[in-house]
Amino acid sequence: MSDKSDMHLARDLAVSAMRLVRRLRLRHAGDTVPVAQLSILTTILRDGPMTTGELAMRERIKPPSISRSSHALVQMGLLERVSHATDRRQVLLTLTERGRIMASEHIAERERLLADQLGALTPQQRETLARAADIVNSIVERVE
Repeated sequence: MSDKSDMHLARDLAVSAMRLVRRLRLRHAGDTVPVAQLSILTTILRDGPMTTGELAMRERIKPPSISRSSHALVQMGLLERVSHATDRRQVLLTLTERGRIMASEHIAERERLLADQLGALTPQQRETLARAADIVNSIVERVE
C-alpha cells in the first residue's frame, strides 16, 4: 500500500471508530449518569478497585477531573471508597452493588446493540470483521 492509501485508510478507520463509539455512548444507561462517569464505572467493573491516580491513568483524564467525577459517583451510591488492604494511606474506589449493576447493564446493552447489527451481516462479513477486530486490538496495544 502507498503512503497516501495508508493515510486514507487511517482516516477512514479513525472516523468509523469515533462514530461507533459516539453512537454507543449516546445509548448509555439512561440520563442518570454522564458518559464520562459511566466510563469510570465500566473501567472499575473490568479492572477492579483502584486509586484515583490509577483510574486517571487508565481513563486518560486529569486526576482533578477523576476526583470530581468519583466524588459524584460516591454521592450517587454507585462507588465507595475503601482502605487499601496493604497501604492504609491509599484509598481505593470500588463499585457498590448498584454501581456494578449499572455498569453491567450498560455493557450488556452495548453488546446487544452490536450483536443485533452483526446479525444482519453475512457470515463472510462477520468473519472479516472478526479478523479486523483482532488487527485493531493489536494496533491499540502498540499505541498505548
